[in-house]
Amino acid sequence: MCDTFVKYDTNRLFFGKNSDRSPNEPNLILFIPAHRREPANEVECTYRSVIAQADARAVLLVKPSWIWGAEMGINDAGVMIGNEAVFTKSKGKKTPKLLGMDLLRLALEEADSSRKGVDIIIHYLEKYGQGGNSGFDKAFYYDNSFLVADQKEAYLLETSGNHWVAKKVDDRENISNRLTLSNDYTLANISDNMRFSKTQSEPVFTFFSRAKERETQVCERLKNTNSVTDFISLLSSHQESNRTKLFLKGSVSSVCMHKSLLGDQTTASFLVESDVNRMTIWLSGSSSPCLGLYIPVFFGDVQPPVFTDCFQSLTYWLDREWLHRAIYSNLIDIESYLSRRNELQASFIEKEAHYRQSPVNSNQLAAFTRECHEKEQALIETYRDLIEQIRQTPSLLKSPWNKRSLALGKHPFAPTINERKMP
Repeated sequence: MCDTFVKYDTNRLFFGKNSDRSPNEPNLILFIPAHRREPANEVECTYRSVIAQADARAVLLVKPSWIWGAEMGINDAGVMIGNEAVFTKSKGKKTPKLLGMDLLRLALEEADSSRKGVDIIIHYLEKYGQGGNSGFDKAFYYDNSFLVADQKEAYLLETSGNHWVAKKVDDRENISNRLTLSNDYTLANISDNMRFSKTQSEPVFTFFSRAKERETQVCERLKNTNSVTDFISLLSSHQESNRTKLFLKGSVSSVCMHKSLLGDQTTASFLVESDVNRMTIWLSGSSSPCLGLYIPVFFGDVQPPVFTDCFQSLTYWLDREWLHRAIYSNLIDIESYLSRRNELQASFIEKEAHYRQSPVNSNQLAAFTRECHEKEQALIETYRDLIEQIRQTPSLLKSPWNKRSLALGKHPFAPTINERKMP
């Protein structure tokens, strides 16, 4: 379950997404430099290889540890994409083909515009199809929708099997885990009279995903959301009715999702602010945006929270995950922690806004990212003893977090479900 949005506001672009996955699945932040393809342009994706159409552009990806593709990302041309699981009546989902996340990465590696990104996804979808398990510690099969944006325009693309429909969006758009385009699409590979969302949606999974509730929440908030502070608040938001037992009961109806019987958990969060002066990428580097700290990074600068090494990125994510689980266990007082976190977040946002209006160079921006990371790390270190206590004694957590935490970080790159969920 996920939520993705884009908003254009007086020459500014905001693009954001929460990645909702298994709570034990690390989401890595990786920068992959531009590179020439291997002979024959063959690219090995999660379950199969494809013949690429071009050399690979530089990309920044937020991706599940064991999957080749990504939940969200941005490339050196300023193309950004987020994908959503959608539940459809298409057949063959269990056959290993391309995952939606593979399609997303292929598009980022080749596209120089949002429209080109749509075309690339369509090319690989029609040629190779989509399918295969996308779940970390339980089987999960679905089709995909995509929000593809650049500085000038954005497109919504929805799929069911090899069928697809798309449209250029207006000044704002948001998507959750359901098909929405009935007959208001402008691009398609289906008959003109097919009401796509009506005929292709699988009703039971779509209903219980609570996608419509989250979609409505985001849609309403986008109308009056115009700053980094506002968008971080949106990505960190919970329905009021979910707050009382947030970490124990969870809910699929909040944008910042916490593990529940029916749904997963927000395991990473991503926000882009782009204007004529600069593009800033805000990354939580952790699960639970309501507890995390968004660090400003600048494309091409590789330092925490951005890595080129997957093991270093894993260590970074796990350290913050154990911090959060110490909060779940009440070893760390949440109100005190949030007060300190909020003060840091406000200072990062204020300084980034100042830099946005100033003639700063890449070295100064890199130093700013480093400063933010070091301040975040200093905050984490004040809780080091408690983090290690919960890491060594997961039984301090209440059910189901105690059993779940036994497997955290043990086999995040393993190729099969049974291996990944082993304690």
